[in-house]
Amino acid sequence: MKLLARTLPLIIVTTLSSHFAIADDKLEIDDAWIAEAPPVSKVMAAYMEIENETRQDRQATSMQCKEFERAEFHRTVDKDGMARMEHQQVLNIPANSELELEPGGYHIMLFNPARPLKAGDKTDCSMKFDDGTTINFDLEIRKSSVEDHSHHHHH
Repeated sequence: MKLLARTLPLIIVTTLSSHFAIADDKLEIDDAWIAEAPPVSKVMAAYMEIENETRQDRQATSMQCKEFERAEFHRTVDKDGMARMEHQQVLNIPANSELELEPGGYHIMLFNPARPLKAGDKTDCSMKFDDGTTINFDLEIRKSSVEDHSHHHHH
């Protein structure tokens, strides 16, 4: 009985602490948006923050959006003073870190919208990860600025 009295608090603390560790062990997508484009635009760019609150590196392996034919991961790089996009097979998100997708850096190219999207509209999307996780989220269309499109003019 004394052994149980001594070990029970330890069992309870261990159980609770592992529960809280699991509760924080997640992937999350925040502030997902698309810059509004002219109605005839066949390509749009999406930006967001992908948070990896797990203890292991994760990779985003694919993305789909209800309003678009396909989505591709890209990164804008500067080569000899010229900005160009490089297709990325996956997006790497280090453990306990975040990846910011933003104009001039990593972003998602969305091709062939089903309809013209205006500021205030939202579209359903999902992103798949290497560990089998799928995150469903909304992309919000926001008013565009010159900076949002400056590295996509060649499309």
